[in-house]
Amino acid sequence: MMPALLACALLQATAGDAEAWRIFALLNPGAGQPAAWESWPSAAATFRRDGADPGPGQGLSHPGIERFELITPQDFPNLRHIVGGRMVPVTDPLSMAKQLVEVRLNPASYDFIRTRQLYTVDGQRRALQQGKVEFPEGSIQLKAGWRPITQSERPRYHTLSLRLADGSTRLFGLAALNLAAKTRNGWLWASFEHTDTEGSQHYRLRGTQTTYLDAGNQPVRLGNAVLEEGLGNSASCMTCHARATLGVDGAPARLPVFAPAPPGIRRGYVGNPDPNWFGHVDAQGHWQMTYASLDFVWSLAQAAEHR
Repeated sequence: MMPALLACALLQATAGDAEAWRIFALLNPGAGQPAAWESWPSAAATFRRDGADPGPGQGLSHPGIERFELITPQDFPNLRHIVGGRMVPVTDPLSMAKQLVEVRLNPASYDFIRTRQLYTVDGQRRALQQGKVEFPEGSIQLKAGWRPITQSERPRYHTLSLRLADGSTRLFGLAALNLAAKTRNGWLWASFEHTDTEGSQHYRLRGTQTTYLDAGNQPVRLGNAVLEEGLGNSASCMTCHARATLGVDGAPARLPVFAPAPPGIRRGYVGNPDPNWFGHVDAQGHWQMTYASLDFVWSLAQAAEHR
């Protein structure tokens, strides 16, 4: 007979997978139809560089390249490539991009950020002075990764066509989708990847996560081969997002995403969070907090310092 604890863990995993697919189906209705999440405000639109109120959510979907995290107009002057043996500026990064990444916030997430003024660091500090930052049930944060594809691959992908500087278009396919959904029991993380197969189901669920440890008391590991490329077996959605914080009492503003590693290597965190990440015991034996939790939401780290 299966041990009761293991049976419970398997039932929870099955329920988590089912909920992840339910959300995926709601947000991605099918081939040839726009994805619901592409109409949500982007993180780039929510966290303005000037710290201003981003305004009502409607119309903030950002149809241009500013929706993407890895390419911004501010980056253009620093981009170079080799042409004819010479290093020259890149005039259109979209024409050379190997991957595009964007973050989207559903209305529940966006409205919470806006009404609590969490789009600036000053606003986040004020919110923390009033208590914990806790997103409401129904909040969803989503990260999408796109890669260039050919016309022959188009039937197997959810696609996006972007106009280049020379007037031509470049076709991108959705290669990966990570989502975090706030449920009545806490956050649910789900990671989807494209299978690049000819079958009818072109996207697969890589896994879900709701706890730091599994039924065997081992760290739960979950990462996306596209969005977390290079992290190998050192990725845990929940442990990483637990480090979404804001420094207090003069501490550096944020905990870093990645663990210390040799140059050129990315390493994440897994397992239960280390209490020493967030504070320490002083000489009198009192706990002193140095980093306050932002409810697992990393996009808040994009907030401007102040208005």
